[in-house]
Amino acid sequence: MSYPIKHVIVIVKENHTFDNYFGSFPGAEGTTTCKLKDGTTFPCPSAPDHTPRDMHHEHQYAVTDWDNGKMDGWEDVPNSDSNGDHLAWAQYDETSIPNYWAYAKAFTLGDHFFANVLGPSFPGHSFVLSAQAGWAFDNPPTDIGIPLHPYWGCDENSGDTIPTFFGGTSTVANVFPCFHIKSIPDVLPMGVDWKFYGTPLPVPGLSEIWSMFDAVDSIRNGPSWSTKVVNASQFTADVTNHTLPALSFLVPQDGNDEHPGLPLGLGAVCAGENWTVKYINQIMMSPYWKDTAILITWDDFGGWVDHVPPPRQYGGSATDPYGLGFRVPLLVISPYAKPGFIFKEVAEQASIPRFIEKVFNAPALSTFDPAAQDGQANDLMGAFDFTQTPLLPLVLQQRSCP
Repeated sequence: MSYPIKHVIVIVKENHTFDNYFGSFPGAEGTTTCKLKDGTTFPCPSAPDHTPRDMHHEHQYAVTDWDNGKMDGWEDVPNSDSNGDHLAWAQYDETSIPNYWAYAKAFTLGDHFFANVLGPSFPGHSFVLSAQAGWAFDNPPTDIGIPLHPYWGCDENSGDTIPTFFGGTSTVANVFPCFHIKSIPDVLPMGVDWKFYGTPLPVPGLSEIWSMFDAVDSIRNGPSWSTKVVNASQFTADVTNHTLPALSFLVPQDGNDEHPGLPLGLGAVCAGENWTVKYINQIMMSPYWKDTAILITWDDFGGWVDHVPPPRQYGGSATDPYGLGFRVPLLVISPYAKPGFIFKEVAEQASIPRFIEKVFNAPALSTFDPAAQDGQANDLMGAFDFTQTPLLPLVLQQRSCP
């Protein structure tokens, strides 16, 4: 099938659950009533623009939070609550993220979109690019000593390892985080170009320290690394010069990623939302709008509470290694996105590669490696109506932040 979508832009932000951002969104499966393990209920508190700490969201703590599907383990995780602030249960609303809500009201919001792993950023980002994470379920070390070397993936210091489910089983093996796996660029047809637009941390000498293509050996150690993995400022230039590729990954790493608990005010939600709006406005005001689909999601749950249990548990086999993690938001923005629509089909991070494959008529990554989860994933086409009158762009104003 031929689709009117000729450009796909994937934006990945950091560390928020669906309930944390859209728990009070009308018509969505959210909740504003929080509860503890003993059944005590209370109104979910308001979340601060800049979170005072980063909450535990490593695999072991995610499993504790999940509590075999009871979704009540957060109080057993250190750091979820400090001096009674119930931070893990806190939520943002329309007043605190008005532009994200504006996109959700005008276009499509997915309320059953799940991470593929009960865990943190590394697997979350990897699934968006490769529909798998080389069996990894946690992060590799971030070497922040002297000398500073905070890279993930093939650029890790020698001897650094990441825990993996060995061969998809429950046996844990620690391996160097440079994986010989295929990613979306490997299956794109000839003539379908791509770029990863990142933003280095504001530290001299540090480049793309957390681009997840760093963990894909064929990209990091191949010719694409120097030509396809570029700074986000190039995105603006490519839109202006009409040289935007068919597939763009747009991923902030400079403190505009909405990651909780970063120092010096970095990671604030308002600033991160402004970053997103800036780049989406560029597409909205360009000729690209007419044939573009923008998918915005978040890489992992970040330690925040979500009340909907993952519908697929860990399989422990080569074809079902991961199960699903917690819900994260999904915004689908396009002239062909169903307007004001709540997309309730169960989907997952591997659905993003599946959507890209469908749009560009590419084979599934799972055809070459059964560890890839795109073959069985929802393709997100239910969020679109390609027969509708194309929606007009929604150009939004960036906000004055606290």
